[in-house]
Formats: sequence, C-alpha cells, structure tokens
Amino acid sequence: MAPATPLPTLLLIDDDLISREVIALTFEMCGYSIYTADSGEEALSLLAGTPADFILMDTQMPGISGPALLAALRAASHARIVAISGSPVPPSLAQLTDGVLLKPVTPESFEALLADTPSHPSLAPVPATTGVPLIDPDTRAKLQRMMKPKALRQIYQAVADDLGPRLTSLAVAVHANNPSQVHGIAHSIKGGCAMVGLTRTSNSAANIETSDTYETWPAELANLEADLHELNSILIIDFPE
Repeated sequence: MAPATPLPTLLLIDDDLISREVIALTFEMCGYSIYTADSGEEALSLLAGTPADFILMDTQMPGISGPALLAALRAASHARIVAISGSPVPPSLAQLTDGVLLKPVTPESFEALLADTPSHPSLAPVPATTGVPLIDPDTRAKLQRMMKPKALRQIYQAVADDLGPRLTSLAVAVHANNPSQVHGIAHSIKGGCAMVGLTRTSNSAANIETSDTYETWPAELANLEADLHELNSILIIDFPE
C-alpha cells in the first residue's frame, strides 16, 4: 500500500483570538500541522525559522496588512497564500493571492479550494431572526464531537469574555457617531462569532458593519448586548463548571 500523502503545513495569521483558536483546532483535529500568528509582524518572524506550505492570512488586521503584508510574505516564503475574511475580498487584493476563503474557514472549505471546487458561503448580511437559537445547533454538535465539555465551555467563555469589552467600545463608537470605529469593531465581532456558530450575533454585527446610517446601529447594538446576556446564561445552564 502506498504511503498516504502528508498534509501541508499551515501558518494562520489572524488578529482575532477566537477565529485563530477555532480554525487551528479544527485543522489540527483533521491531522494538519498548523501554527499561528496574531499579526503580520509575528508571522514574518515565525517564517524565518518555521517554513509553511500554505499561509492563511486574514485581510484586515492592525499593523502590516493587505497588499503590504502579501508582498512581505512573498519575499519571505515560497508558501501559497490564501486570503481569509469575514467579508468579500476586494478583487484588487484577491488577485494577488492564491485563493480566497470566507469565514467560517474549515478544513473542508480549504480542501475544496485546493481541488478548485467552489465552497464559499454567502456572507450577505441578513437580519437577526426571532426564534433562531443563539448557537447554531449543527456547529455546536460538531464542536461537541471534537472536544470535551470543559474545552467547549472554555471556547464559549472566551467568546463571552472577548465580546463584553468589544461591545463597550462599540457603544462608545456608536455614541460618537464614528463610522470607521463602528465598522472595525463590528467586523471583529462578526468573524469570531461566525467561527463558533453564533450566527445570529454575527449577522447583527454584519448589519452594523455594512451600514453607514447611525439610526440602524443602536438597535443592532441592543441585539448584540442581548446575545451576550443569553450566552452568559447558556454558560451557566449548559456548561456548568
């Protein structure tokens, strides 16, 4: 029997903690060797000592990002570079990469990209739907199969701990009517929540990110605050320590 083809080594660059942890975990569970960086600067430092076959690069990060980071990565490594994003990637940036994956990024969507099979979910913002469970049941079931209850609780606790300060900052930005800050914070919330199945929360954040109208922000901010309250209740009821 011929030996199995080894899976490629991946470097994941994403400034969002939740996205990094969930993506890395799902790829590791499928047998991939993956290491992570929370910034372009850290990624370039890591590449000096740890080669990668593929680089999964978030397209919107503080510091060096976008085309500038792509150019630096090309100079530092022969790895193929795949852009990952919670929003459609501008064509001018996409054409500089070796492929694009929209969040939530999974081993299946990555492998489909390698096989040139379209597998990108639509990320068009949709209104939060009354009656939709906070945590998508399919995503929750998948994560439950992959990890122990304590580890799963830690994931959702990390989301809650991260979401609280972000919502405080978002409320300040909304009150100041600062679109650039509002959109940036909403983008960060959207990506991390989508990775763990908080689809309703991700949709509310997407609606804020894509709206320049102040009048729409407070209602969606209230939805996000209500979702955080519900998530904390779920942690107490469904994931007791």
